[in-house]
This record gives sequence, structure tokens and C-alpha cells, in this order.
Amino acid sequence: MAENLRLSTGELLNQIGVLAFLNGGEEGKTLYNAFVAGQVCYEVYKRLTLSQTDVLRAETILRISNYVKNNPRASQAQLKSEVEKEIQLFAQKVADLEGMNP
Repeated sequence: MAENLRLSTGELLNQIGVLAFLNGGEEGKTLYNAFVAGQVCYEVYKRLTLSQTDVLRAETILRISNYVKNNPRASQAQLKSEVEKEIQLFAQKVADLEGMNP
């Protein structure tokens, strides 16, 4: 039963911010405002990043589909090579998007 009452990290930070706001006057209000602004910015960033990743995924699938369509006599080895190349390119673009590579 007690496990059902546990808060996630985000919920806990939110509750700390609310308590600071309720009990801390202007400083508490500033703390809570900063927390909420940070949380909103993070969510917007993650959603934009996700949508960019989805676009990259769709582009990769389209390029693979076009290769298969334009090369109907390609061998299994050629198809495998092209798919591997496109997946590596996709992974590189996602890594660049996430700032993992300079």
C-alpha cells in the first residue's frame, strides 16, 4: 500500500517546489517558477527532438524503399549492404541531433 503513495522524481521535485512556494514567500515562488519553467522547457525540447527523430526514421525508410524499388534485381548481399549503410547513416544523424557528436 505504501508503495502506491511513492512519487516519481519529477513529482517529488514538483511537490518540493509547491511547498517552497506555499511556505517560502517570494523566494519559494521564484524556486517554484524556475522548476516549472525548466520542466516545461525540457518537455518541449524532448518532443521536438522526438519529432525530428521520427522524420529521420521516415526518410531512412523511404530511401531504403526507393533503393529496393529502383533495384529489383539486387542480390540479398546488396540489399543487406544498402540497409546497413542507411541504418548507420540514420544512427549518425540521430547522434548528431542529440549532441553526442561534435
